[in-house]
Amino acid sequence: MPAARRRAYHHVAAVILIAAAGAAVQDVETHRFDNGLTLHVAPGHPAPVAAIQAWVGVGSADESPQLAGAAHVVEHMLFKGSMRYGRGELVHAIERGGGEINAWTSLDQTVLHAVIGRDHVEAALDAIGDTLLEPTVDPGELARERQVILEEIRHGTDDPSRSVVQNLFATAFVAHPYRRPVIGTADTVASLRERELVEFFRRYYVADNLTLVVAGDVDPARVRRAVDKRFRAMPSGRPQRNVAAEPRQTATRAIATLRDLGEAYVSVGFHVPAARHPDLAALDVAALLLGQNESARLDQLRVRDNLVTSAHAHVHSLRDPGLFVLSATAKPGDARRAVGALVEQAAKLADEVTDTELEKACVAAETGFVRELETVQGRARSLGWYSTVAGDPQFGHVYLDRVRAMRRHDLSTAMRRYLRADNASVAAILPKRRASTTVFARDATVRVRKALATAPVQVAIADRRVVLPNGARLIVRRDPSVPVVAMRAVWQGGQRVEDAAHAGSSTLIARLITRGCVTAEGTIDAAKLADRVDRLGGSLGAVAGRNSFAVAAEWLSRSWKPGFALFAACIANPTFADLERERRGILDDQAAQQDSPSQLVFGLFTRTLYGAHPYSRDVLGTPAAINAMTPAELRAFHALHHPPSAMVLTVVGDVDVDEVVALATAQFTQPPTATGSKPQTIVAPKPPVFDGRSAAAREVYQYLDRAQGHLVIGFPGTTIDAPDRFALEVLISMLGGQSGRLFAELREKRALVYRISAHSIEGIDPGFVAIYLSCSPDKLDEANRAVREVLDRVRTAGVTPDELARAQSSLIGRHQIAMQRRSAIANAIAYHEAYGLGWQTWDAYDDAIRSVRQADVANAVATYLRDDRAITATVRPKVETPAAKKRGKILTPARPTTPPPRRTPARPRGNA
Repeated sequence: MPAARRRAYHHVAAVILIAAAGAAVQDVETHRFDNGLTLHVAPGHPAPVAAIQAWVGVGSADESPQLAGAAHVVEHMLFKGSMRYGRGELVHAIERGGGEINAWTSLDQTVLHAVIGRDHVEAALDAIGDTLLEPTVDPGELARERQVILEEIRHGTDDPSRSVVQNLFATAFVAHPYRRPVIGTADTVASLRERELVEFFRRYYVADNLTLVVAGDVDPARVRRAVDKRFRAMPSGRPQRNVAAEPRQTATRAIATLRDLGEAYVSVGFHVPAARHPDLAALDVAALLLGQNESARLDQLRVRDNLVTSAHAHVHSLRDPGLFVLSATAKPGDARRAVGALVEQAAKLADEVTDTELEKACVAAETGFVRELETVQGRARSLGWYSTVAGDPQFGHVYLDRVRAMRRHDLSTAMRRYLRADNASVAAILPKRRASTTVFARDATVRVRKALATAPVQVAIADRRVVLPNGARLIVRRDPSVPVVAMRAVWQGGQRVEDAAHAGSSTLIARLITRGCVTAEGTIDAAKLADRVDRLGGSLGAVAGRNSFAVAAEWLSRSWKPGFALFAACIANPTFADLERERRGILDDQAAQQDSPSQLVFGLFTRTLYGAHPYSRDVLGTPAAINAMTPAELRAFHALHHPPSAMVLTVVGDVDVDEVVALATAQFTQPPTATGSKPQTIVAPKPPVFDGRSAAAREVYQYLDRAQGHLVIGFPGTTIDAPDRFALEVLISMLGGQSGRLFAELREKRALVYRISAHSIEGIDPGFVAIYLSCSPDKLDEANRAVREVLDRVRTAGVTPDELARAQSSLIGRHQIAMQRRSAIANAIAYHEAYGLGWQTWDAYDDAIRSVRQADVANAVATYLRDDRAITATVRPKVETPAAKKRGKILTPARPTTPPPRRTPARPRGNA
């Protein structure tokens, strides 16, 4: 068959396969049970079989260093018996149904998977459910299985291909747990205790952290009933991930080790984004072109150059950012040259990829996706992976659309973005006769740099501020250093302009405004809008705060124009569909806040502090106001407070400034409002004056039956434009954080509290300063006294030069880290302009912090930490002591209230 016809034949065959499989994949029923468990059922298969997979959201990346290997040990112990199934009986139960069962543990998840005859699905679900809900831990079984795992570790250590990849991850990642082996080390596995494993299981094997997938010749209704019956007793709860962030790599890294081998193993890795990122499709196609078939480019190093004995390319797509890996085996004398050749071939691909190559690779990527769907286990695996890693069981369609739409420019851009010398790590395992691992590592670093050497690119950053014909202020910052574009539209408003009857209107509008809009093509509902955003590789949302309302979007530079059209349509012509759904969501959130002691105590504090001022309420509003809102009222509120003519619009990233101005002018054509270019606002009452208020009036309590007590000691705060706000921020930094005075005194020295923090929340009207802590109820009084002692020492003795310097350095460093993203810059510019601070002051934060002196901090202490203005709010279990009754009054909150969010220095204060 001629080559052209062969390519066309393969392409048509792949499309036919995809069309058929796509129809099947869309037939997925998803059900979320009351306890939080998620079930995906994919019915339909020509064979009378089914696959059952349980995806638990815990892998080695969720372990602490001391518990390395725990997820894998727990996976092994699942097969050692449960309450109703003894040792080995789970396997026997599956095998009796003509099936098989096994499990794996990875960096991001643990998966129990089984294939079984269709008539035995319910029995299999019962057995698997018993295993996941009530496994037993027999000390003898644990001891024996520990030995099995230690043998597995030794087996892996003996495999050089596995070891070199582990060495690469340990070199590329310096902070993230991806650097550790999935199965742990011999030392950590040997030291794991039964109690630690039980606690690990109880923390992660909960309903909200489990996704069940059933695919094949099944009845969805029967599956749903069987799952509900067996898994309804599984406890709820979503464990919080506390994974260390990986710092940006700044130089090539290389490591080499010696073994008794006949050939060398080398791997080169480059950091790439997490699995959902739009660039992953291009990187997958690049890996196919480089090293996943016999015609791949890296294979020419074997066939043509006789330089390597094998060569491969692979993308490790993970929940957090992963690696693009080039690997090879080579004769001992060729190992150094092999490193440079691998990178050279990858770099050439970015410059030389042809349309024919790209078409072939895209068809191969599509075909691989489709063939995964031929078997029930493949289909279940695809659904489980996309659901748990990408966050959407149907994300495969988004991925395929990206592959189909790919052009040479897309692949080249992605390759150049990540194939950089300062983003590269090299690992090698060499035969022992090699003279020096140090020399090899140094030479590998030089070869990588040489292969990726390019002329430095001068990035031209340009800013422009214009007033659009409708009165809106547009600020564009051209920064082509990264092909990303961030957009923000900001209005003064939010909670501050809401009266009691409209409390929560801004938040409700924020949840509705990007769930449907009217464009020139017609009305787009929420599902279609979300699909378009995904296909453009972007994000679109809105947020309401105490002082503002904002719509936010981010796009790739290649898709920013259609993305801007959707962004503008949501602002100018939202449909406000799904009102009842979002109303229920807010009411549910309000109800949930009543179970959060930290939110209750901040609500108690802010109501006492602000009285009738809107800041006394929560941004979620009140149940009465949310229930009473009608579509007409929301539209009127939105038109009054968020007209396009009054917005500040910022666009930051890889754009042409003139194109942005022209497009914004075209999209926002209506003239200013009849009352001018600014929206009508409700004048908020001035916050109350606190001088002279009795101590009893400033000490309030609420009873809640919880194991811990929660305390806020707070004061009236400052505004977003106050000259002393930076001095106050430095003061709060000295008090809060793990190196602050409060943490050192109350936790490290006295062991009184579990959590303690300090906050300064500014606003257009004065905000507040607050110290929050949680501790055992019987320690509340002592903790209260200890906080006041710390504050007294600050008032009397001031702060030291070392404290000042440390706080300034910390604030500036966190600010610089926060300002890496274009979205952070767009935020800062928009809010500074909207709050009247001037958009050009957005990057003056570092200098403002550096200019703070000890005397400025002392003035801030005297102004804001006045003991006669302190309000103490306590939420604790009920006590009946006369002293408590005499000391304060009992308040019952009229509405839920949230604690202040962690502040981002990049944003002007007041949008909390």
